[in-house]
Amino acid sequence: MLRRLPPFRRAEATGSVAAEAAETSDAFVSLDAVSAVPGSAPVAPAERRRRRVTVKRVLLGLLVLVVASGAVAYPMRSKFTAQGADLSRRVIGDENTARIEGWYFRLQDRVEKTKYSLFGGETDPFADSSVRVDVIPKPEGLSVVYWVGKDASGQPAIADLFRPPPMKPPETRQLRDDPASGEGVWTTSGLPRSSPTDMLMAKTFIRPDKSRPYATVGVLLIDSRRVRLTMSGGTVDPGGDLGVKGPGNIPSEVQKNLLVAWNGGFKGPHGGFGMVADGKTYRSLRDGLASMAVTKDGQIFMGEWGRTLAWRDDFVAVRQNAVLLVENGEVSKRTAEGNDTWGYVNVNSAEFITWRSAVGLTKDGNLLVAAGTSLSAASLAQALWAAGAWTAMQLDINNPYVLTSLFFAQPDGSLRAERFMDAMPGSASRFLSTQERDFMYVTVEDRISLQAPGSYR
Repeated sequence: MLRRLPPFRRAEATGSVAAEAAETSDAFVSLDAVSAVPGSAPVAPAERRRRRVTVKRVLLGLLVLVVASGAVAYPMRSKFTAQGADLSRRVIGDENTARIEGWYFRLQDRVEKTKYSLFGGETDPFADSSVRVDVIPKPEGLSVVYWVGKDASGQPAIADLFRPPPMKPPETRQLRDDPASGEGVWTTSGLPRSSPTDMLMAKTFIRPDKSRPYATVGVLLIDSRRVRLTMSGGTVDPGGDLGVKGPGNIPSEVQKNLLVAWNGGFKGPHGGFGMVADGKTYRSLRDGLASMAVTKDGQIFMGEWGRTLAWRDDFVAVRQNAVLLVENGEVSKRTAEGNDTWGYVNVNSAEFITWRSAVGLTKDGNLLVAAGTSLSAASLAQALWAAGAWTAMQLDINNPYVLTSLFFAQPDGSLRAERFMDAMPGSASRFLSTQERDFMYVTVEDRISLQAPGSYR
């Protein structure tokens, strides 16, 4: 854009216009305009080149400043991203914010692809092999309720299996011709209260996207018979906008048995997905949504609300989010749907390549907790299917929110928190403080109640 200059002295024109061109942010003053000023002398080509170089140097300096500022802010990017997204929604609205997020994710994905093609990268999310101290408290005592009945011949029979058989991890499927070392292999390494001889938990990782070798999903397997899953509403989400606020914390009396905690689902207004927990209805449950439910005695169910899962009087918690990723051992065909299926706006958030998290159940009923980076809804579903999920549903997405924390008991009675995957953003001890958003956690509950042959709880 050219700015017209009024007639004035040649010294003023030649000395101030170039400076204005470097300083102004709303217009560019052409050096040709200087020559066009009545009564001014033409600017020599050499002088023009010198002035152009000066402008370039200014721009280069600004670029260096931006890069340096980015380097300083990078360690705190998760906090900035979360605050920036909330501010953007208030200023320009949800729909426009989602579009900007989509552009950002596409740019970030291209950067990741380029970086990996040039420099390679780590494909094992559990590469950190540091030793973790884990003190297993002595149990206060084991209560056994045994079952007495009659066998097939009508004779009295007493169940003598007071402990269940060890958890058997599901068989995994290879999605790549060149699996990385450890990919698809279950291990108890680095997990609290778990060992090959006492497999309370196990983990593996899956790379579901051939076009993105760095896209990795860490999967945690938990023996559902020996733990209790608890859902807790946050102080703000999912029901704060409706006047229903949750406790947002893990009670101190259960922290000694705490194993793992992870993020919940989308924000309350972003789709209106239902949640019941803490004796409250944060948002009403709706038909057609992926749902996970927990009963009073700790059983876990998952399905589509209104079709394969419905309210029972013994339910104490239900969380809904989008639609099922996996159902009956098969990847859902709905993973490619857009609009409000995977979010709350017309932008197809199923295609966002970003951090994503999920929960699932194996065919044996054991709990799966999964999270990974550079994922779409479809690639997350593929990873869970490959890890042996019989049913699964997505939770929250984007790196400020996706976090799974492991907790290790220490000799002094405190807990040491560790991120499940090394690359996860945020502090591993986040869930030990009050949360604004809903989350889930698991505690050890080794009790046995044989109500029928082979059952456990």
